[in-house]
Amino acid sequence: MMKEKLKNTIRGLHQDHNIFHDLSEEELEKIAPFLERDHYSSGATLFKEGDPGDYLGIVASGKLQAKKKTELQGRQVVLAVLGKGSFAGELSLLDERPRSATVEALEDSELIILKKKALDSIIQKYPEIGVKIIRRISRVVSIRARTSGDRLTKIF
Repeated sequence: MMKEKLKNTIRGLHQDHNIFHDLSEEELEKIAPFLERDHYSSGATLFKEGDPGDYLGIVASGKLQAKKKTELQGRQVVLAVLGKGSFAGELSLLDERPRSATVEALEDSELIILKKKALDSIIQKYPEIGVKIIRRISRVVSIRARTSGDRLTKIF
């Protein structure tokens, strides 16, 4: 049976942009053993641009900031501030390439961690659940790409 605290945390995240949105209670019970929890203090770096990446972190509480280096030495641009239900690290989870941005905790934050190996196990053991999760991640990646494109057209 799913740990009650993790179950309540996941249910609290059950929003439209959440990767667990399409999962039933029974499906959540099945994948709970594949998930981990982690805590980051305010100011902590979850990962840096260029680091290898093998997990996605879903914000259960707190706020994260994603930023990327610019061509100007020492300058970074803030890509997003991520709150409850949002996630970071999805690109490296999907394409197995180095991290595309640096993510830091703006305040004490608790994350639900989905590692690449765990996602692969979910897909193998529960393919229908895996498809739902991948579909949700893809949806958010698509929305983020469209938003970035819209921002660029306003600059130029």
